[in-house]
Parts: sequence; C-alpha cells; structure tokens
Amino acid sequence: MRPFGLAGGSRLGDVMPTRPLIAPRLGQPHGRDLPTGATPLEALAADGVHLIGHRMGSGPEAVVFCHGFSGWSTKPRLVAVQSVLAERFTVFAFDFRGHGRSDGESTYGMEEYLDVDAAVQMARDSGFERVSTVGGSMGGVAVIRQAALLGGVDGVVAISTPATWLGHDSVAVRRLARLTATSAGRAALRALGVRVTTRSVRSEDPADLIGRIAPSPVTVVHGRDDHYFDEEQAWLLYRRANEPKRLVLASRFGHAEDGFNEAFARRLSDLVASQQRPVEAVEVAEPQPAAAAR
Repeated sequence: MRPFGLAGGSRLGDVMPTRPLIAPRLGQPHGRDLPTGATPLEALAADGVHLIGHRMGSGPEAVVFCHGFSGWSTKPRLVAVQSVLAERFTVFAFDFRGHGRSDGESTYGMEEYLDVDAAVQMARDSGFERVSTVGGSMGGVAVIRQAALLGGVDGVVAISTPATWLGHDSVAVRRLARLTATSAGRAALRALGVRVTTRSVRSEDPADLIGRIAPSPVTVVHGRDDHYFDEEQAWLLYRRANEPKRLVLASRFGHAEDGFNEAFARRLSDLVASQQRPVEAVEVAEPQPAAAAR
C-alpha cells in the first residue's frame, strides 16, 4: 500500500501497560549506543506492538518526540534536537513501529498514534502532569491522530505534516510511493531498518481530525520550500484546527529534519513552552501568498 496518493514565519533557521526500563536490544538496525545521559525504556502499544526508546532530561514537563518515516530515535540529528529540548523538559523518544529497534510494521502514521499514546501514558505514569507531543512528517500525522482520537495531551506541535493523504505530485512523494509500493523498494527499506505493511490501511485525513484537538493547543510548523508537501497543506491544517492554534512558516527550512539545527531546536523549545500563552496566531518569514490567505 502507498502512504500517499499522487495527483490525476518566523524564520526558524538559514499504551497500555508499560514494561520496566531495560537496555535496548542489540544487533538490530540502529541498535547503537544511547545518547549521553539518556535512560533506555520500552513499552507496549495498545495493540501489543513492542516499542523501544529512551528518556532524556529532568524538566518538570514532558515532551514526547516523534521521528518521521525512515527515521529512528537515536539518529544524531534528532538526538541534537532532543538534547536541546531536554534542557527544559523531560523528553520521551522512541522508534515507531516498523522502525529501528521497535517491532511491528510501519503504517505511515495511521496506526502509529498508538505508539505515541504509549509514550504519553508512560510519561503520565511517571508522574508528569503536563505532556506535549512533537512530531515531524509521519510523526506529525501520528501526534495529530493521537490528540484527536485519544487525547490526554496538553499541546501538539506538528512539523512538515501533510493535511491530506491524496493529491501530492512532488518528485519526493513519487519516489516514496515507488519505494513502498514495490517488493524491491520494500526490500531496500528493510535494509535501512524500515519494515512497511502490505495491508490495506485506511484512515481519515489529518485535516479532518485536527479540529478535535481543541481545547489543547496545536502548532503547525512548515517550510515554505518543503519538497514533499506544499505550503497549502500547512494552511489547510491551520484553517481546520480550532483555537488555540498557531501556524509558523519558514522560508529556508526544507522538509522536517532538513531544518533541524540548533536554532530550530531552541525555537521549538520556545514554541512548546509558549503554547499555553497568547501568541501571534500566524508567524511568517514573508508575506503570505494570496492563494493561501483565506
């Protein structure tokens, strides 16, 4: 099955029961050393998928950090962002199903909301009264779905997230579709530590769900130069969301972790911390396009 159907600003930078904390399994893709100061953890999603991750920091509020498709929790660029967040928050990060050291198969964000919820529940069980979620690309889909369908979070940040499953005609999406729709492509993904489902999985568009997140605040972050999903996807998510909501656009950001540098990590930390306070609703690096300003 294909993850997406093809078509016919502030400047951000130039579970269910949980198991005891254990060390990650070795000998699997991305089973490398944990980040400095991190504590290993594992949990079960509500459908029984075994998840592996880690915890960083000692802040009074928790952030569940969710990677994108083909990522993993200990990827150096993602760890760098987690480390900045951990200066202010306690960060829970994990490998999504079908990725890295976790079990299961990837469903491109459709069932991954159960993984997000397992981490949210672990944070709650650890005594955190405030838990926010942050996700990029597929991770953004997953955090929107978790907040809309299950709730129990105090804020959501969705980065480089598609509003719809269908209608994307970018070269990057076409390449991804070829990888996920062919046996040769799926074999190549397995070599990279990504196992994708061949089941037919259907779900609502993120744009059809995001309005359910309120009264929890939601922030949509998008690069105006995103080569997967165009800017209108971010505007659609923003228009469909209910207050409190915020849209942050960046001119030189790319897609998801393309823009994950230290400056962005510190801006992200501020975005998470400020979600409960009145802020400018739309922050753009340039005047918004007329087609989007409606």
